[in-house]
Order: sequence, then C-alpha cells, then structure tokens
Amino acid sequence: MSRSGLDAIFSPSSIAIVGASRHRGKIGYEILHNLILNEFQGTVYPVNPKATSVHGIRAYPNVLEIPGPVDLAVITVPAEVALQSVEDCGKKGVKGLIVITAGFREIGDVGTDREARLLAVCAQYDMTMIGPNCMGVINTHPDIRMDATFAPTPPLPGGISLATQSGALGIAILDHAKSLGVGFAKFCSLGNKAQVSLNDLLQVWHEDPDTKLILAYIENFGNPQNFVRIARETTKDKPVIAVKSGRSEAGSRAAVSHTGSLGGSDLAAEAVFSQTGVLRANSIEELFDLAMAFALQPVPRGDRVAVVSDAGGPAIMCVDELVAQGLRLAELSPATRAEMKKWAPPEASLQNPIDLTPQGSLDDYRRAMDAVLADGSVDAAIAIYVPPVRVDEVEVARAIWEITRKHSKPVLCNFLGRAQDSAGFVELVTHGVPSYSYPESAARALAAMHRYARYRDRDEGDLRTFPVDRGIAESVLTRSRAENRTLLRAEEANRLLEAYGIRTAKTRLAPTVEDLPATAAEIGYPVVVKAVGPALVHKSELQAVLLDVRGKEDLVEGASRMARRLRDRGVAIEGFLVQEFVTGGTEVILGMTRDKVYGPCLVFGLGGIYVEYLKDVAFGLPPLTDRDAMRMIESIRTFPLLQGVRGEPPRDVKALQDALLRLAQLVSDSDRIQEIDLNPVIVLPEGKGYRAVDARIVLAPAPPRV
Repeated sequence: MSRSGLDAIFSPSSIAIVGASRHRGKIGYEILHNLILNEFQGTVYPVNPKATSVHGIRAYPNVLEIPGPVDLAVITVPAEVALQSVEDCGKKGVKGLIVITAGFREIGDVGTDREARLLAVCAQYDMTMIGPNCMGVINTHPDIRMDATFAPTPPLPGGISLATQSGALGIAILDHAKSLGVGFAKFCSLGNKAQVSLNDLLQVWHEDPDTKLILAYIENFGNPQNFVRIARETTKDKPVIAVKSGRSEAGSRAAVSHTGSLGGSDLAAEAVFSQTGVLRANSIEELFDLAMAFALQPVPRGDRVAVVSDAGGPAIMCVDELVAQGLRLAELSPATRAEMKKWAPPEASLQNPIDLTPQGSLDDYRRAMDAVLADGSVDAAIAIYVPPVRVDEVEVARAIWEITRKHSKPVLCNFLGRAQDSAGFVELVTHGVPSYSYPESAARALAAMHRYARYRDRDEGDLRTFPVDRGIAESVLTRSRAENRTLLRAEEANRLLEAYGIRTAKTRLAPTVEDLPATAAEIGYPVVVKAVGPALVHKSELQAVLLDVRGKEDLVEGASRMARRLRDRGVAIEGFLVQEFVTGGTEVILGMTRDKVYGPCLVFGLGGIYVEYLKDVAFGLPPLTDRDAMRMIESIRTFPLLQGVRGEPPRDVKALQDALLRLAQLVSDSDRIQEIDLNPVIVLPEGKGYRAVDARIVLAPAPPRV
C-alpha cells in the first residue's frame, strides 16, 4: 500500500463528502457535522446534487465540479451509485477514499462483484481505499483534527491508535474510552478490508510518532503470513493489543456474514499471537483494562510485585491472580520492613502483601507506597483501597499518584467498589494512574505488561533452510497424483520425510506373510510389524501392531494371526510394514493441518495413543525461527518429561527442534500437503536423536481436468 495514499486519508488538506446531507441522522450529515464540530483544519467540500449548501457550506453536484484539489473523498451514497462517484474521484485526482457505503462483499455474490469493480477503479486511478462497509477514520493531531466518522462521541487526543473491523464496536470503544480518560492518536474502521488492511496500518503506525500503543478488533487476518512478519517488527517497539472474535464455529460463521471473509481456526490465531508478541484480550472489557495500563504506565522491568492494601481479603485475591498469571510477590528488604514498623499501626501486616488495615491513616498509606516503590527488590506495585467513610477517597488517590510520579515503576490501583465516574477513579486516571473496580483486573493488566516486556527483550532467533532431495520429494507427490490418491502409502510418506532430513524408523514393506522373514532379516531383530490398509488409520485400536518381535517363528505366527483377525472383522489389508523396534524414548507428536485462512499450522505435543485425550499441544505457523520451534516445545505442560524426571535421562530436545524446523520447511514448500500426522515420534536420550515410527500424510485432491 502506497504511503502517499494513506497520508491522503489520515492527513488530508481537503475532504469531499459525497452524499453530504442536510437531514440530521443521515450518515452524510453526521460525518460533515463531526468534521465541523471537531474543527478540521483543512477545506471541506459537501457533494450533493440536490443542495446548493449543506451546513452553510457551498455544495457541489459532483466531485468533478469542485474547483480546488481534493485529497480525500468520503463516500456515503448508496452502493448502486457509489461506483460512479468513485470513478469521478479518480478522474478528479483524489488519492484517498473512505467508502462508508455497505452492500458489497458482505451481502454475497452481487456485492462481491460490485466490490471487485470498486477495486478495479481504485487500481485504474491509483487510489487508496478504506472500506467499504466502514464508519470512517479519525486523526486527533492538532494540525489535522479530523473526525471523518459518524460516531456520536469525539475522542480525547492521546497516544492510542485503534483499528477495528466493526463500526459499531468502534463507536462503543470511542465512547467508553472517553469515560476512562483514555485518548486516541488515530482511529480507523476497516470494514471489509478490500484494499487497506490491518497489516498496512501496523506498518504506518509503527513509524508514527504520535502512536504509542496500537489496539485492534480483528475478525480475520487477511494475509496471516504478512501479519506475522509485520507484527513481529511492530511489537518490538510498540505494544499491540487485539481482540480476535470468532473463537467458536458459530462466531466464525457470523464473522463471515459480517465482512464476507473467513476467520480461520482460533488455534491458529493463538499461534499467530504467540509468535508475534501481540497481546490477546479475551473481551472488549479486557481490551480497555490493558489499554489503560499501557497508555498510562511504563512496563515493569521484572516480575516482582508489591501489594499495598487497607483490607486483607482483596489483597489475597490480588495475590492469587498475580501468581496465576506468572508473577511473584517481591521479597521486601529488611530495611524497608524496619522503616515501616516505626510508623505502621500495630495491627498492620508488613509482609508483602502489606495490609495496613482500616486503622491505617492517609499518611500511613502514602508512606507505605513510597517505601515499597523505593525498595530495589520491587518492580511494580498494586495499590488496593477500600474507601471507608472517614477518609476522602480523592485524598488517597492524590497521595497515590503523587508518590507514583516520584518513581519510575508501574503502579496500578484498585479502588474497590468504585465506578468509573467516582471521584477517586477520575483523580487517578486524570493524573496517569490506571484504576480498576476489582483487584484481579489490575493483576491481569500488570501481568500483560510483564509478558510484553519479556517478549520485547526475547531473542527471535534465526530462520534456517535445510538441503532437500527435491527429486525424491517431487516423485512421491507426482506418483500419488497420477494414481489419484490423496493418502500416501507408509513407505512413500517415509521417503518424503527422509528427503527433508526428518529421521524415520528403518522401514520396509512386505506384501505377504511369506515375505516377512526376509524383510525382517534385512532390518535386523527385534522388529515391529504393522498391517497396512486404507482402513488402518488407528492401528492400535484394531490390534494391527506387533511389538518387539524377536524371531522368525514369532514373526510369521503373529502376523498370520493378526491378518486372520482383521479379515474376520472385514478390514482389508495390503501388506505389512516391518520396522526397527525403537525403544528407550518418549513419545511425542509432530503434525500439520492446512487451515483455509492461515495455511499450514504446525502441531507439537506429547504423543502416542493418549494425544487426543491429553490435548497437551502447541501450535505454530511457518516460517518458524529456531527460537519459535523451541518455544513450541517448551510451552507444553508436559515439557518436564522431556527434560528428564525421576532419574530418567533428558531427551534430545535439540534434535526435536531440528525436526520441527524441517517439517515447517516441508509444508511451506508444498501446498499439495493437507495434513501430516507423525505419531508417535520417539525422542531418544540426549545426543541420540529421534525416530518417526508412524507417518500419515494426506494430500489435496488433484484439480479436475478441464
């Protein structure tokens, strides 16, 4: 997206309102009204063929009649005539468009065709477009002062820039943010994202000196691979907080009907956030909680938190949430505790969390906050106050923000039971200290700040590329397509994996029971025997596996018995796989499923027959850096099993990291691969590698011949 086009949208010198109206309640009226009310610093041109003036400003029958240059046009006319208006804008030389009008891709086939024609006109005249089906943009910079939306509440100026795919949510966010005292630098309602996407805004706002914090309401990512790359770069400099809707299948369907775009798997979305450092808020309420903290306070340097309270119960609830979020209570120095003991009430508890009890005075509270923030073992503090009748809460709030300004550490507050319009809340946020109704909310916001600080400092690692035997890989895929098969045979799957350097158990195919002895002798006893057939996906459930077979007699007898049992159950077999018997390791699963939106989504977790029940898995999107792969491995709950427990040796985690990176390269190289399930992969003791002992690879069907 050209930077000049976005500059024309966010920093125009002149704006045409196509569809400007004299009737209150019409979108064309409200947008023009907001531009005037917020004192837009440029020139405004109403366009209305049925009026000579709107809001006392001369109107023009169309854009081409406007005498001066036009940087930005806001289109509010119905969809049927919007295309002609956009074409007029192109002929006029307009560089930026905001298409408020709905009736495009979100309504189905007719709208999809209309949106395609809209994009073609934009391309023809080199115009940059926000929308369609959006509510507009805002820039609060004093040299611009543009509110080109129909939102009823003008925002306060500030350091937040917000992108949203929902106009209604955008209006609600602007309204609520004002009540919290939170201000905005930029606002953009993206609508259908036909041209300008969140990726474009991230790139521009990353460089924008007025933007300190980026918020987003996301229904779909558009191009997730680009988002991963751009968001990685942005979050190293500025926090990005997002609400991603469509967690459920029903929610995803609703998102499609809203903007006409698929949302994709929520598990894949989680992987995107994890890899990029974007903080995911689980609700609009949590988005505000985090935004207030990041907008008003510095991020903590560490995870050691002090809690100062005048009541024990809320402090305990706060501590529980802090610990659950991965933070820890600071160990106050002996000097700090000795100092507080000189003046604290006798009933007070001076171990962190500090409980001054209701007997504590305003001066006690002030001195306690000063003492913990001055302590070198404290990285951040949460102040909890339950206002009693005898103390003015505004005085307490003033004491907190005055002490906070003396120190360079983040302070968050909980004035229990006080609403956002209470005097104490207003006093705090007006002076840069976020306040929350409940202690858990403050704890979660502080934890998000700590997670961001850790992400900003973490090593992103390197992208690795491995040598590949592309001839073997292509021959395997070509043969399956020629035979119109979507499931690779076991020996084909192994050949494909080995072409990418993924280590598999030594495997040979024996077409009949009679072929087994020679095949086993080639591999060397002990061996594993698996029946092969189209219905044999979960072999252990069908008793189609023989383990630790140590001789010819056991081999033939066991395989014959297994074949009879399967035939009696109506299961057809095509032969037997004979494998080396791999022992002494831990079973994990490596896999991939190709999401309709995100593309290949990698899976790692504890493997074997229990994987579907334990659900202890991590997800990642290629391309993976070496650190991404290691973070996937380390993030599962059962990772300690790979480190070695109860005297067991640690497993070869470095080799496992290598396997994940090679698998990422494989699925990135071929979009014909739809699913991969390597389960189990036996991870051997440190230095001895791993072996994939069962591989299932599913390909996309061949396209129909024309």
